[in-house]
Amino acid sequence: MEVPGKKLQAGPNAEDTTYCQPCEQDDENLPAEAYCTVCKEFFCSKCASLHRKQKMSRSHTLLDKSNMLTVISGPENKHEYTEPCGVHPEEFIKYFCNTHQTLICGHCAVQNHRSCHADVISDVSKAFKNGKEYGDAIKTIAGLFEDIDSCASSVEINVDVVVKLGVNEVYKLRRYREEVNKYFEEREQALLKLIEKTKNMDEELLGSLKPKYENLKSKVEEINTTLEARGNNMIQLFIETNRAKELLEGLQIELAHINKENVIHHYEFRKDPTTERLIVSDTGLGTLEHIVTEPHKIASASGISEYLITFVITFDETEYNN
Repeated sequence: MEVPGKKLQAGPNAEDTTYCQPCEQDDENLPAEAYCTVCKEFFCSKCASLHRKQKMSRSHTLLDKSNMLTVISGPENKHEYTEPCGVHPEEFIKYFCNTHQTLICGHCAVQNHRSCHADVISDVSKAFKNGKEYGDAIKTIAGLFEDIDSCASSVEINVDVVVKLGVNEVYKLRRYREEVNKYFEEREQALLKLIEKTKNMDEELLGSLKPKYENLKSKVEEINTTLEARGNNMIQLFIETNRAKELLEGLQIELAHINKENVIHHYEFRKDPTTERLIVSDTGLGTLEHIVTEPHKIASASGISEYLITFVITFDETEYNN
């Protein structure tokens, strides 16, 4: 019976020749030059080169002609040994070393495990599927699936938390910024009103003094005109001058009152020291505190415990800005 990958030649010097299995699918019999330990297939040089270049198989281990297996099991021998040894690729794994808990081939057993207790895999594997070791592995897998699903659920929850947290904190920051803006807007308006009120008071005062000194000036001009008119009559000039003395004294008193009232408010805007410190600080408006939360201690399906720890850390904004 012909086995895939092998061609038996009849005759007294019959020998098995290993052929490229992919090429056999195209009815071509090309001698095998390599063997893939992953695909469990023989390849000619051309197919081997292509196998090395393909993305899905470029990481596979190919044994050359001097090291590759010389026998391949047919489909009717699916429980035969087919896994090559990692130390001796030309040999199949046939034994399990209980001492070192490792899979070994015949060469390994002779070279490095002479004094160990080794079992033949074909013997110990018969009832393996119904045994405790396989059952524990299946339980561990099931537990891992459960824990992975739980982890995935937790990640999805945190995705929502991250989005909502960002939206909420940006909202709070901008609301507070609006409050700050409103406060400074109100303070600005209050100061502007005070300046306007003071300005109006001073303008009103100065406006009230103008008719006073103009009236005063008019009276002085009138006296001066009278005296000039009497300049050619010494008697009249004498009389008018003596009459003018009392009037001039009164006018001097009025001028003194005008000068006394001529006082305005001198003022200047001075920056608030607290606001100045706020402007030059790195924490103006507020800071961002980092709260790290981990789950409470809970026994998971895989036996891994989880904890809840909360930390509050102030962000170093300069680190993020750089």
